[in-house]
Amino acid sequence: MRGISFEVGAGDSIGIVGESGCGKSITLKAILGLLPVNAKVTRGNIYVNGTDVAGHSKKERRALFSEIAGMIFQDAIAALNPVITVGQQIAEVPRFRLGQSKEQAHATALKLMEQVGISDAEHRFSLYPHQLSGGLRQRIAIAIALSGKPKVLFCDEPTTALDVTIQAQVLRLLLELRRDEGLGLVFVTHDLAVVNEICDSIKVMYAGKFIEVGGVKDTFSKPTHPYTYSLLKAAPDPDVAVSRLFTIEGEAPNLILPVTGCPFSPRCFASTTECLAKEPQLISIDGSLSACFNGAEHTKWKATDAKSGAHA
Repeated sequence: MRGISFEVGAGDSIGIVGESGCGKSITLKAILGLLPVNAKVTRGNIYVNGTDVAGHSKKERRALFSEIAGMIFQDAIAALNPVITVGQQIAEVPRFRLGQSKEQAHATALKLMEQVGISDAEHRFSLYPHQLSGGLRQRIAIAIALSGKPKVLFCDEPTTALDVTIQAQVLRLLLELRRDEGLGLVFVTHDLAVVNEICDSIKVMYAGKFIEVGGVKDTFSKPTHPYTYSLLKAAPDPDVAVSRLFTIEGEAPNLILPVTGCPFSPRCFASTTECLAKEPQLISIDGSLSACFNGAEHTKWKATDAKSGAHA
C-alpha cells in the first residue's frame, strides 16, 4: 500500500473496490497483523480506540482485535480448521472468550448457522469442512466472524462463493447488525452492486493507493476519476443490449518497480502529458476526493471515452 488512510467507526460501512492485485486484501491483513512472512508494515499508524498498535507484537494485536473485530476471509477452505467440526469452530469464541457454558455456546453456534442461511444446523454442526459445499463453508466462515460479537467486521469478498439468494440473505443480516448493534463494516469486493447495497462510502483502489474516495451514491452517479468511471461502465446493465462490454485495456503496473506519473495513465482515455510526468494526489472535486489532474472534466468523459485505453 502507498499512503492510504481511512477510519471506521460504529455503524460505518466502507466499501473498498479495485481489480485483483491492487492491495485491497493486503490492506485488511496489514491492519489485523495477518501479513505473510515475506511482508511487513514499514511505516504508518494503526489506531484502535486511540491506541497505535502498529508496533505491537502479533500476540498483543491479536488479543486487542479479538475483543472488537471479526474477519471474513475470501478462501473459506483455507480459513477453516480441517480436523475440527464446523460447529465447534463457531462455538469456540463464545465458549472460551465470551465465557458461555458448553451448552450455551452450542446454542449460540446453531443460532448463527441459521442466521447465515444454513439449514439443518443441528446435523451440520457435527460435520467437517470437507463435507460441506463451498457456499456452506463460506457461510460457516461468516458465522465464525460474527461469533465474538465484533464492533467492526472486515469482509474480504465474503459473498463470492454464494448464490444470489444466500448472498442477499447474508447482506441483509449484515445490514441488520449494522442498524441494530452499530456494527462497523469494511467491505472489500469486486462487486459494485454489493457496494451500492451495503455501503455508504467507497474507496476506489488502484496500484496500492486510493484514487477516488466519496459517498457511494455520488461516486456512482458522477465518478471523478477515469478508473472509477471505467469500472462502472464495465459493469453490465441488464436493461441495455450491447454487442460488446466496455473494457479497460492494458495491465496494472508492477509495484516492485518505481511508479512514475499517474499509475493509471497508460490505460486512461483522459491521460495528458502531465499525467505521465508526476503522480496526482487526492484533491476535492465536486464533493469527492479524486487523484486525477483532469477530474474536474468528468462531465465531458462520456463524449470522449472512446479515444483509447478504454472502449466499448
